[in-house]
Amino acid sequence: MTKQEIIEHLNEYVDHIVEKHKMKDFSRYVKSKRVKFEECYMILEPRNPFLYGRTKSRWEQKITFRTYKHRTPKEMKCSCPDWSRRLKKEQRPCKHLFALIERYQLKRDTVNNQIGE
Repeated sequence: MTKQEIIEHLNEYVDHIVEKHKMKDFSRYVKSKRVKFEECYMILEPRNPFLYGRTKSRWEQKITFRTYKHRTPKEMKCSCPDWSRRLKKEQRPCKHLFALIERYQLKRDTVNNQIGE
């Protein structure tokens, strides 16, 4: 897969997460506006691309969208207690994951322009 195809798959996955859970978990989505990141980056390896973030309160988030089939192709993780106690089984985003997705969506045009060059 080329980096452009990886970015397209990521965009589709992120949009799907937001559309699926935004209205159902609206309070978490609104609270995500207050989350501040200490570190945030994206790795575009062909076999294991992912988004990573760490908040100022030291919770770590990771959204993986693998391109090979013998592992779970798409998954989200967060180290916060809300995620580990209630949301992990259903793969519903916590406020930290919503914030990471929103941060990526704001930077999406910049990423697409840099990959296209």
